Amino acid sequence: MRRWGVLVVSVVVLCAFAAATRAQEGIDHSPWDRVLKKFVTETGQVDYAALKADSGELDRYVAQVAARSPVSHPQDFPAHESQLAYWINAYNALVMHAVAQNWPVKSVRDIGTLPYSFFWRKKFVAGGRRYTLNAIENDFLRRKLAEPRIHFALVCAALSCPRLEREAYTAENTERLLEQAARFFINEPRNLKVDAGRNRVTVARIFTFYREDFESYARANGLSATGHALLDYIRLYANPANRAALDALRKPGVEAFEYDWTINDVTSPVVTGKLAKKEEQP
Repeated sequence: MRRWGVLVVSVVVLCAFAAATRAQEGIDHSPWDRVLKKFVTETGQVDYAALKADSGELDRYVAQVAARSPVSHPQDFPAHESQLAYWINAYNALVMHAVAQNWPVKSVRDIGTLPYSFFWRKKFVAGGRRYTLNAIENDFLRRKLAEPRIHFALVCAALSCPRLEREAYTAENTERLLEQAARFFINEPRNLKVDAGRNRVTVARIFTFYREDFESYARANGLSATGHALLDYIRLYANPANRAALDALRKPGVEAFEYDWTINDVTSPVVTGKLAKKEEQP
Protein backbone atom coordinates (compact mmCIF):
# COMPACT_ATOMS: atom_id res chain seq x y z
CA MET A 1 0.00 0.00 0.00
CA ARG A 2 2.83 2.38 0.86
CA ARG A 3 4.35 1.72 -2.57
CA TRP A 4 1.05 2.63 -4.26
CA GLY A 5 0.85 5.80 -2.19
CA VAL A 6 4.32 6.87 -3.31
CA LEU A 7 3.37 6.15 -6.91
CA VAL A 8 0.19 8.25 -6.69
CA VAL A 9 2.08 11.14 -5.12
CA SER A 10 4.74 10.94 -7.83
CA VAL A 11 2.10 11.06 -10.57
CA VAL A 12 0.42 14.06 -8.95
CA VAL A 13 3.74 15.88 -8.67
CA LEU A 14 4.60 15.19 -12.30
CA CYS A 15 1.19 16.40 -13.46
CA ALA A 16 1.54 19.54 -11.36
CA PHE A 17 5.01 20.15 -12.81
CA ALA A 18 3.69 19.73 -16.36
CA ALA A 19 0.82 22.12 -15.66
CA ALA A 20 3.21 24.65 -14.16
CA THR A 21 5.47 24.40 -17.21
CA ARG A 22 2.55 25.01 -19.54
CA ALA A 23 1.41 27.96 -17.46
CA GLN A 24 4.91 29.42 -17.56
CA GLU A 25 4.90 29.16 -21.33
CA GLY A 26 1.52 30.86 -21.40
CA ILE A 27 -0.04 28.25 -23.67
CA ASP A 28 -0.57 24.51 -23.74
CA HIS A 29 1.15 23.19 -26.88
CA SER A 30 -0.01 19.59 -26.35
CA PRO A 31 -3.11 19.83 -28.63
CA TRP A 32 -0.86 21.02 -31.44
CA ASP A 33 1.58 18.21 -30.71
CA ARG A 34 -1.24 15.68 -31.03
CA VAL A 35 -2.34 17.21 -34.34
CA LEU A 36 1.18 16.93 -35.72
CA LYS A 37 1.55 13.31 -34.67
CA LYS A 38 -1.88 12.34 -36.02
CA PHE A 39 -2.02 14.15 -39.37
CA VAL A 40 1.62 14.67 -40.44
CA THR A 41 3.66 11.90 -42.04
CA GLU A 42 7.30 11.05 -41.40
CA THR A 43 8.19 12.99 -44.56
CA GLY A 44 6.40 16.10 -43.29
CA GLN A 45 3.33 15.95 -45.52
CA VAL A 46 -0.16 16.59 -44.17
CA ASP A 47 -3.38 14.61 -44.54
CA TYR A 48 -5.59 17.66 -45.02
CA ALA A 49 -8.74 15.70 -45.91
CA ALA A 50 -8.58 13.80 -42.63
CA LEU A 51 -7.72 16.98 -40.73
CA LYS A 52 -10.69 18.84 -42.17
CA ALA A 53 -12.97 16.02 -41.02
CA ASP A 54 -11.43 15.94 -37.53
CA SER A 55 -10.23 19.46 -36.70
CA GLY A 56 -11.26 19.67 -33.04
CA GLU A 57 -7.75 19.62 -31.55
CA LEU A 58 -6.45 22.13 -34.08
CA ASP A 59 -9.46 24.39 -33.51
CA ARG A 60 -8.74 24.36 -29.77
CA TYR A 61 -5.09 25.19 -30.27
CA VAL A 62 -5.84 28.04 -32.69
CA ALA A 63 -8.28 29.39 -30.09
CA GLN A 64 -5.44 29.40 -27.54
CA VAL A 65 -3.21 31.26 -29.99
CA ALA A 66 -5.97 33.79 -30.55
CA ALA A 67 -6.41 34.36 -26.81
CA ARG A 68 -2.84 35.08 -25.74
CA SER A 69 0.60 35.79 -27.13
CA PRO A 70 3.96 37.18 -26.03
CA VAL A 71 2.60 40.60 -27.00
CA SER A 72 -0.67 40.42 -25.07
CA HIS A 73 0.73 38.49 -22.08
CA PRO A 74 4.52 39.09 -22.02
CA GLN A 75 4.75 37.91 -18.42
CA ASP A 76 3.68 34.43 -19.54
CA PHE A 77 6.49 34.16 -22.12
CA PRO A 78 9.55 35.37 -20.21
CA ALA A 79 12.15 33.28 -22.02
CA HIS A 80 13.48 33.79 -25.54
CA GLU A 81 12.77 30.10 -26.20
CA SER A 82 9.14 30.33 -25.08
CA GLN A 83 8.56 33.23 -27.47
CA LEU A 84 10.20 31.36 -30.34
CA ALA A 85 8.11 28.28 -29.60
CA TYR A 86 4.90 30.32 -29.52
CA TRP A 87 5.43 32.10 -32.84
CA ILE A 88 6.78 29.06 -34.73
CA ASN A 89 3.86 26.91 -33.57
CA ALA A 90 1.37 29.71 -34.18
CA TYR A 91 2.59 30.29 -37.74
CA ASN A 92 2.50 26.61 -38.66
CA ALA A 93 -0.83 25.93 -36.94
CA LEU A 94 -2.52 28.96 -38.52
CA VAL A 95 -1.29 27.94 -41.97
CA MET A 96 -2.49 24.37 -41.50
CA HIS A 97 -5.84 25.54 -40.11
CA ALA A 98 -6.44 27.88 -43.06
CA VAL A 99 -5.55 25.20 -45.61
CA ALA A 100 -7.86 22.68 -43.93
CA GLN A 101 -10.70 25.23 -43.92
CA ASN A 102 -10.19 25.84 -47.66
CA TRP A 103 -9.56 22.22 -48.58
CA PRO A 104 -9.28 21.02 -51.32
CA VAL A 105 -6.74 23.50 -52.71
CA LYS A 106 -3.69 22.98 -54.92
CA SER A 107 -1.56 25.75 -53.41
CA VAL A 108 -1.77 28.37 -50.68
CA ARG A 109 -1.33 30.90 -53.47
CA ASP A 110 -4.85 29.96 -54.52
CA ILE A 111 -6.25 31.15 -51.16
CA GLY A 112 -7.12 34.81 -51.56
CA THR A 113 -7.58 37.15 -54.49
CA LEU A 114 -3.90 37.52 -55.43
CA PRO A 115 -1.09 34.90 -55.59
CA TYR A 116 0.58 35.90 -52.32
CA SER A 117 -2.32 37.54 -50.50
CA PHE A 118 -2.48 34.51 -48.18
CA PHE A 119 0.77 35.79 -46.65
CA TRP A 120 0.50 39.56 -46.79
CA ARG A 121 -3.24 40.33 -46.75
CA LYS A 122 -5.10 37.58 -44.89
CA LYS A 123 -5.28 38.37 -41.15
CA PHE A 124 -4.97 35.86 -38.31
CA VAL A 125 -5.64 36.47 -34.62
CA ALA A 126 -2.86 36.03 -32.04
CA GLY A 127 -3.22 37.37 -28.53
CA GLY A 128 -6.33 39.32 -29.46
CA ARG A 129 -4.62 41.18 -32.30
CA ARG A 130 -4.73 40.63 -36.04
CA TYR A 131 -1.56 39.85 -37.96
CA THR A 132 -0.63 38.66 -41.40
CA LEU A 133 1.68 35.66 -41.69
CA ASN A 134 4.34 37.99 -43.06
CA ALA A 135 4.06 40.14 -39.94
CA ILE A 136 4.47 37.11 -37.67
CA GLU A 137 7.54 35.99 -39.59
CA ASN A 138 9.20 39.34 -40.18
CA ASP A 139 8.24 41.46 -37.16
CA PHE A 140 8.60 38.83 -34.45
CA LEU A 141 10.72 35.90 -35.60
CA ARG A 142 13.17 37.67 -37.92
CA ARG A 143 13.54 41.13 -36.35
CA LYS A 144 12.59 40.90 -32.68
CA LEU A 145 13.89 37.39 -31.96
CA ALA A 146 16.53 37.47 -34.72
CA GLU A 147 16.76 33.72 -35.23
CA PRO A 148 17.75 32.65 -38.79
CA ARG A 149 17.01 28.98 -38.05
CA ILE A 150 13.29 29.76 -38.06
CA HIS A 151 13.51 29.51 -41.86
CA PHE A 152 13.99 25.76 -41.40
CA ALA A 153 11.00 25.53 -39.04
CA LEU A 154 8.27 27.70 -40.60
CA VAL A 155 6.14 25.70 -43.02
CA CYS A 156 4.00 27.60 -45.53
CA ALA A 157 2.22 24.43 -46.77
CA ALA A 158 4.32 24.15 -49.94
CA LEU A 159 6.46 21.21 -51.03
CA SER A 160 9.62 23.33 -51.05
CA CYS A 161 9.05 24.39 -47.45
CA PRO A 162 11.06 22.69 -44.73
CA ARG A 163 9.76 19.36 -43.51
CA LEU A 164 7.01 19.87 -40.92
CA GLU A 165 8.15 18.44 -37.59
CA ARG A 166 5.85 15.94 -35.88
CA GLU A 167 6.60 17.55 -32.52
CA ALA A 168 5.39 20.88 -31.14
CA TYR A 169 8.00 23.43 -30.17
CA THR A 170 8.23 24.21 -26.45
CA ALA A 171 10.54 26.33 -24.31
CA GLU A 172 12.40 23.13 -23.40
CA ASN A 173 12.94 21.65 -26.87
CA THR A 174 13.24 24.72 -29.11
CA GLU A 175 17.04 24.73 -29.28
CA ARG A 176 17.18 21.01 -30.05
CA LEU A 177 14.48 21.19 -32.72
CA LEU A 178 15.97 24.25 -34.43
CA GLU A 179 19.41 22.62 -34.59
CA GLN A 180 17.85 19.42 -35.87
CA ALA A 181 15.79 21.28 -38.48
CA ALA A 182 18.80 23.27 -39.73
CA ARG A 183 20.98 20.20 -40.16
CA PHE A 184 18.26 18.16 -41.82
CA PHE A 185 17.16 20.89 -44.24
CA ILE A 186 20.64 21.94 -45.31
CA ASN A 187 21.78 18.39 -46.02
CA GLU A 188 18.77 17.34 -48.09
CA PRO A 189 19.90 16.90 -51.73
CA ARG A 190 16.94 19.03 -52.85
CA ASN A 191 18.37 21.96 -50.85
CA LEU A 192 22.12 21.74 -51.40
CA LYS A 193 24.14 20.58 -54.40
CA VAL A 194 27.89 21.13 -54.63
CA ASP A 195 29.19 20.86 -58.20
CA ALA A 196 32.99 20.78 -58.09
CA GLY A 197 33.26 20.54 -61.88
CA ARG A 198 31.43 23.82 -62.39
CA ASN A 199 32.71 25.39 -59.16
CA ARG A 200 29.10 26.13 -58.32
CA VAL A 201 26.73 25.58 -55.41
CA THR A 202 22.97 25.26 -55.82
CA VAL A 203 20.93 26.03 -52.70
CA ALA A 204 17.30 26.04 -51.62
CA ARG A 205 15.39 29.13 -52.70
CA ILE A 206 14.88 30.00 -49.03
CA PHE A 207 18.57 30.94 -48.85
CA THR A 208 18.10 33.59 -51.54
CA PHE A 209 14.74 34.78 -50.18
CA TYR A 210 16.32 35.49 -46.78
CA ARG A 211 19.99 35.84 -47.70
CA GLU A 212 20.46 38.84 -45.41
CA ASP A 213 19.52 36.81 -42.30
CA PHE A 214 22.04 34.07 -42.98
CA GLU A 215 24.85 36.35 -44.07
CA SER A 216 24.37 38.69 -41.11
CA TYR A 217 24.63 35.75 -38.72
CA ALA A 218 27.76 34.44 -40.45
CA ARG A 219 29.50 37.82 -40.26
CA ALA A 220 28.42 38.51 -36.67
CA ASN A 221 29.81 35.13 -35.58
CA GLY A 222 33.07 35.32 -37.49
CA LEU A 223 32.32 32.52 -39.95
CA SER A 224 34.74 32.92 -42.84
CA ALA A 225 35.92 29.47 -43.96
CA THR A 226 34.68 29.79 -47.55
CA GLY A 227 34.99 33.55 -48.01
CA HIS A 228 31.28 33.62 -48.95
CA ALA A 229 28.99 34.59 -46.06
CA LEU A 230 25.97 32.58 -47.22
CA LEU A 231 28.04 29.45 -47.81
CA ASP A 232 29.78 29.97 -44.47
CA TYR A 233 26.38 29.78 -42.78
CA ILE A 234 25.43 26.66 -44.75
CA ARG A 235 28.81 25.09 -43.94
CA LEU A 236 28.07 25.51 -40.23
CA TYR A 237 25.31 22.86 -40.48
CA ALA A 238 26.62 20.81 -43.40
CA ASN A 239 27.47 17.15 -42.83
CA PRO A 240 31.14 16.09 -43.20
CA ALA A 241 30.77 15.18 -46.88
CA ASN A 242 29.06 18.46 -47.83
CA ARG A 243 31.48 20.47 -45.71
CA ALA A 244 34.48 18.88 -47.41
CA ALA A 245 32.93 19.53 -50.83
CA LEU A 246 32.36 23.20 -49.96
CA ASP A 247 35.90 23.57 -48.65
CA ALA A 248 37.31 22.26 -51.94
CA LEU A 249 35.73 25.08 -53.98
CA ARG A 250 37.37 28.41 -54.79
CA LYS A 251 35.08 31.47 -54.95
CA PRO A 252 32.16 29.41 -56.29
CA GLY A 253 29.08 30.76 -57.98
CA VAL A 254 25.75 30.32 -56.19
CA GLU A 255 22.36 29.61 -57.76
CA ALA A 256 19.02 28.43 -56.41
CA PHE A 257 16.60 25.58 -56.91
CA GLU A 258 13.09 26.34 -58.11
CA TYR A 259 10.49 26.82 -55.38
CA ASP A 260 7.61 24.36 -55.67
CA TRP A 261 4.39 25.89 -54.31
CA THR A 262 2.39 22.66 -54.67
CA ILE A 263 0.47 21.97 -51.45
CA ASN A 264 2.29 19.68 -49.00
CA ASP A 265 -0.54 17.15 -48.90
CA VAL A 266 -0.04 13.39 -48.57
CA THR A 267 -1.21 12.96 -52.17
CA SER A 268 1.39 15.39 -53.59
CA PRO A 269 4.62 14.10 -55.16
CA VAL A 270 7.92 14.44 -53.33
CA VAL A 271 9.69 17.62 -54.39
CA THR A 272 12.88 17.34 -56.44
CA GLY A 273 15.55 19.94 -57.01
CA LYS A 274 15.09 21.95 -60.22
CA LEU A 275 16.96 25.11 -61.07
CA ALA A 276 15.03 28.22 -60.15
CA LYS A 277 13.25 30.57 -62.46
CA LYS A 278 13.06 34.19 -61.35
CA GLU A 279 10.35 34.42 -58.72
CA GLU A 280 9.57 36.88 -55.96
CA GLN A 281 9.23 35.73 -52.38
CA PRO A 282 5.79 35.96 -50.71
